[in-house]
Parts: sequence; structure tokens; C-alpha cells
Amino acid sequence: MKIWFNQSFSLRNVIARIVRDRPSISLAASAIDPSAPVRDVAPHFWPEPRRGTVDYGEWVLSTAIDRNVDALVAGRGRAALARMEDRFRNAGIALHVAGDARTLDLLDDKAAFAEAMKGDPMLAPTIAVRSAGAFMRAVEVIGTAGAIACVKPITGVYGAGYWTLNAAGPFDHLADPDARRIMPLPYATALQEMEDQGRSVALLVMEHLPGLEASVDLVARRSDVMLAAVRTKLDANRQRIETRHALIPHAAGLVRRFGLHGAINVQYKRNRDGEWRILEINTRAAGGASYCDAVGIPFSTTWADVVTGNAQPFHGEVDAEVVTVMHAVRRPNQNGSAGTSQA
Repeated sequence: MKIWFNQSFSLRNVIARIVRDRPSISLAASAIDPSAPVRDVAPHFWPEPRRGTVDYGEWVLSTAIDRNVDALVAGRGRAALARMEDRFRNAGIALHVAGDARTLDLLDDKAAFAEAMKGDPMLAPTIAVRSAGAFMRAVEVIGTAGAIACVKPITGVYGAGYWTLNAAGPFDHLADPDARRIMPLPYATALQEMEDQGRSVALLVMEHLPGLEASVDLVARRSDVMLAAVRTKLDANRQRIETRHALIPHAAGLVRRFGLHGAINVQYKRNRDGEWRILEINTRAAGGASYCDAVGIPFSTTWADVVTGNAQPFHGEVDAEVVTVMHAVRRPNQNGSAGTSQA
């Protein structure tokens, strides 16, 4: 069976693991960058067209046909490809995408997602705004409960455009831009200037969550969770990975609710009282998901097995610490101290 993973985030370790543990699969990968790291491990590799140069969906379909692909695991262009599922099926190609186009669009829109999650206790106070005036009113509402507000675009990845609205002075955000702190008034002034120029804004104002962040990595087969693990970011260099965690039932419930499929990542963060709140659902594998493989949680091969139709639920119990910079795994020794082995 020939499986093609198109452009996505951090696929190198996933592909390498599948190649090693599932040698019967003919594996292909593609990327916009012709020298992308995944090229070093994929048995078959080809470059993708740069953004805006072709109709990407048509290119993917014709390439899959020309290269005799049996199954496409969609990373780039997920919603557009989901709209073409019938055409892939008619060509004899199984399209594996996280959800239907409507669901993917909803989860990509943070305001629409917040609206869909209304009433869920895991959702932090969240207000969609489209003007400077609405922004200031939202900041005031969040603040009445004693919380600090933050703001981010309705769509986006990697935290682009995120700001915490707790700067002590107007120069703070210039003196330390990496801290991503700004006062509400200068931010609102910038928004007003955009409005005056006729430019639209679409933002989300929500409660700032200062606590630990956790990512739930899941592999699902048409809403049925095959594998789930929680990676809690202890600091910049360490993560704890667990297969028994209070967040897993909530994340698995979201997979069922939205009918998700394949590799999924759900992000949570603790609020000022230490309570978990949901940030977003990513309809793709997270960059750190391959750390699961390093501690004995078969994330990558379970994902591949979903595609080939051979997936079995993983019920193993794992609690391990990963040093992410060194790619080392710390496991308890028999005497209870921590030992280290290379992942």
C-alpha cells in the first residue's frame, strides 16, 4: 500500500518511525521546501508547488493518480481537499482528513469554535470582537472577574498575533517584545487606526491563562479514539507524558462530538486557579507528538495503522519525563530515582 503524507508540520520523526516499524508500507512525503528534513527519511519524496502558484487541490489529485497513491493523509489544504473527497474516492484513492470541510472550517475559526463550545466548563471566558470599541468593552468584562485579558486573531497558528494585556507601561511591549505584553489602550488605538483606514479586524479577547500548558495527542478512527496521551510542558526543556490523565476523557469526547479522524491535538492551559481550560483543537498532529513514540506510546504506527485499516486501541500505561532539547527520556529506576536513556 502506498501512503502519501503531504506538507504538514514536523513529519520527519513520524515518517522515520513508520518506515522503521511498518516496512510493508510504501511511504511517500512531500513538502514545499525541496530540502525539507522529511526528505532524508521518506522512501519517496517530491516537492510541492509554492503557495498561490497552482490550484492545490487539483495538483494533489493529479499527483496522487500519476504516482499510484493508494491513500493520502492530508496536512496542507485539509478543508479544500475534504471538499474533493468524492473525486478522490472515484479515482480509487482513500482520503484521510481530520473531518469534513464544515468541521475543519469551524475548528480553524477560534470564534466559531468558542461559540460551539459555549456552556462547556473547560472553555475560558472568550469574546469575539471586530472593532476597537468592542475590544475595550471585552477587556473590561474579562477584568470584572479579576482576570487578566489577552487577545489573539480568530485564525492563525504558532501563537502569531497573541498579546497579553497586562503591560505596566506603554513602553513595555517595545522594551521586551518577546514577552508579548501590551497595555489595552495602545492596542485599541492601533485597532481604531485600522478601522479609520477601512481595514477589518477579527479578534478574540479571552482570559489570560498563566499556568502549565498540556497537549493531548490522539489518534482516532472515524471518531473512535485508538490512542491518547497528554504531554504537559513543565518548562522550556521538559515535558511529562502520561496515558492516564484527567484531560483525556474531555479530549476524547471532543473527538467524538466533532467526528474527527486521524492524528489530532487538543491544547489546554491552567487558569490562575489551577483549573484546566481548553485553547483549541488542531486537526493535525502536533510537532511534539513524536515524543510519545520515544516513551513507548506508538503514536506514529497507530496513525499508519488507521490508514491501512489495521489499527488496534493502545491501552498501555505510561508516565515518563522527556527532555525535549536533548531528546532524552527519563524513566524511574528500580530504586525510584530517575535514569536517562536516549530516545
